[in-house]
Amino acid sequence: MLRLILETSSLPGTWVLSRQGQILASGTCPGSITASLVPSLRQNFPQEFKPDQIVVGVGPGSFSSIRSAIAAAEGMAAVWRCPVLPVRSTGAIAWRHAQTTLLGVFSDARRGDFFVTYYSHGVLKQPTAVHPMEKLSEFLAPCTMSVSPDALPGVSACEKPEATSLSAFLHAHGLEPGLLLEPIHLRPALSSPPSA
Repeated sequence: MLRLILETSSLPGTWVLSRQGQILASGTCPGSITASLVPSLRQNFPQEFKPDQIVVGVGPGSFSSIRSAIAAAEGMAAVWRCPVLPVRSTGAIAWRHAQTTLLGVFSDARRGDFFVTYYSHGVLKQPTAVHPMEKLSEFLAPCTMSVSPDALPGVSACEKPEATSLSAFLHAHGLEPGLLLEPIHLRPALSSPPSA
C-alpha cells in the first residue's frame, strides 16, 4: 500500500510517502502544503503516481495547520481518487518511546488548558483529553516519561510529532477505529489520569 502521510500539528509540517512502512520520500512543509509538497513530489517522482491513501495527523496541535492539511489532502484525493484518513499525531512520539511503561504526551491547548494522551509501550492507553492547566501536575504524576512539543512546566522532554515516525507507528498499529477526520479540539475535560 502506497501512503502519503501529512503531519502538520506542529511547525514546520512534515510529509512522507511510504510503501508497506518503507520510506520512499520525505520532506518538510515550510509553507503551505500545496506550495511545498507538490514540487517535492514532482522532483522525487517525475512520472505520474497515485497513492492508495492520504493520511493526515489530526493532532492535537495547531488547529489551523491541521485544517489546512485536511483541505489540501481532500483536494489531492479528489484528483487521485483515494481516501483521506486520520491518524492521531501523538502516535509519532509514542513510536519513538515504545519501551516506556506510561508515556504522557502533553501539549498546550491554550485558554489555560492542556491536552494529554497516554500510551503504554507504544500502544494508546487513554485517548486525548483536555484539562485545566492547574491540574497538570496531577496528570504528570503517573507518567514514567512525559513529552510535549510545547514548553510546559514539569514536562521532561520537548519533542514534536513528525511524519516519519507517524508512518512507522501507522504501519505497526494500523488506523484507529472511530477517529474523525478533523482536528482534535476537545472541550471540556473528558477523563481522569490513569492509575499507576
